Amino acid sequence: MPASIGVLIAMSLVVAILAVYRKVVARNEDDIVHLTDPTGQLVKNQLKTMRSLRSVDRAGVGFTIATGVYAIVLLAFYLYTGFTHPPGMM
Repeated sequence: MPASIGVLIAMSLVVAILAVYRKVVARNEDDIVHLTDPTGQLVKNQLKTMRSLRSVDRAGVGFTIATGVYAIVLLAFYLYTGFTHPPGMM
């Protein structure tokens, strides 16, 4: 297996791990607006979860775009190489 395919697999695994991690973080999400929270702890927990989800989402989008671009470039390279140097023609 070429190293470039290994890199693509590794990048895809990072995207999958980020998706699973986001699912785990979102499990603790509280969507209810707490108007009467005497200690303020519920709102603090909501803000903490929101910040975590935002950072995971930002990283997920970045890694997904990078993986997609890398895959397209890799595909273009292999197609170009296949058309310019067909097997058995060397």
